[in-house]
Amino acid sequence: MFLEMFVFIKDPEDEVSKHLSFLQGHDIHGRIYLNEQGINAQYSGPYKDAVAYVTWLKDDERFSDILVQISHSFSGHAFPRLKLRYKPSLVQLEGGISHLPLLDLSMRAKPLTPSQWRSKLETVNKDYQGNANLILLDVRNGYEWDIGHFHGAERPDVDCFRSTSYGQSESEDIDSDPLARVDKENTDILMYCTGGIRCDVYSAILRQRGFRNLYTLKGGISHYLWSEGPVDWVGNLFVFDARLSLPPSSYKAEVKPEECIKQEVSESSSFAKCYVCSTQLSALRHRNCANLDCNLLFLCCAVCTNDLKGCCCLECTSAPRLRPVLIGHQRYKKWHHYRDMEMQNS
Repeated sequence: MFLEMFVFIKDPEDEVSKHLSFLQGHDIHGRIYLNEQGINAQYSGPYKDAVAYVTWLKDDERFSDILVQISHSFSGHAFPRLKLRYKPSLVQLEGGISHLPLLDLSMRAKPLTPSQWRSKLETVNKDYQGNANLILLDVRNGYEWDIGHFHGAERPDVDCFRSTSYGQSESEDIDSDPLARVDKENTDILMYCTGGIRCDVYSAILRQRGFRNLYTLKGGISHYLWSEGPVDWVGNLFVFDARLSLPPSSYKAEVKPEECIKQEVSESSSFAKCYVCSTQLSALRHRNCANLDCNLLFLCCAVCTNDLKGCCCLECTSAPRLRPVLIGHQRYKKWHHYRDMEMQNS
């Protein structure tokens, strides 16, 4: 489950204690962060426990309007443990976000409902090539775009959101910045991300830089897929937990988890290519390089995975700290797990 909300919390340390107290006895794993600006949470658990936490949260008037995103876990928890604590920045961005006016709705992008966003996308797909006053901006990492995105959105030129700097350069000659040469007064900028929180943060920055017509997808991609389905969307959705990749059907309550796994492998999408050989892929799911000291997150076909022993390149195959090739939906564990296994087998 995913939920986030910017709201004033007078005593966030006390708020953390209240959440910890409630969750005692509930089988909840995940990352739940709170500070003076609000809450950012992604967590997993049995349906009864997961919903109990949301219900408890919504009973607090401050969080009564919080939007909750629900998706299936393939097998057990999507997170290894619970991390619930105070965090200075709910979203990691260079320079921090505590100074941003995130509690002032007028300083953030105007939220569009999924149906309103869909109508806007029709305009994008019809007029995008010849309309210099409309930009569809993917406010995620490039590797997230690699497995799924909205039609018409260009691949972000960053692989770490905290270093995003669209629209912040004083120069107008930066080809990698889609906002470098736009008319700030008259250009409609449609921003989207996974759940909406990154857009809320970044739109506040753009607003301070003089961009007027900012729009964001309310609830992000996950809410759109739940409401509208994969209309104008291609591929899967990258998620920051053990599942890594979710097909659009994961956001429909009537679809069983095992059906979601089957739908992960679909017809080849021309945009998704193997990092090693560039062949088109049908399995839209990243893996980490087996070389622990590289750990690159990349897309790879079955042939290259086998030939390179789960590594991203030939050089990594001879690295000193190699982990075994993972099959299916597994994620790598801590290095000591593989080191201890090697010692036992020697």
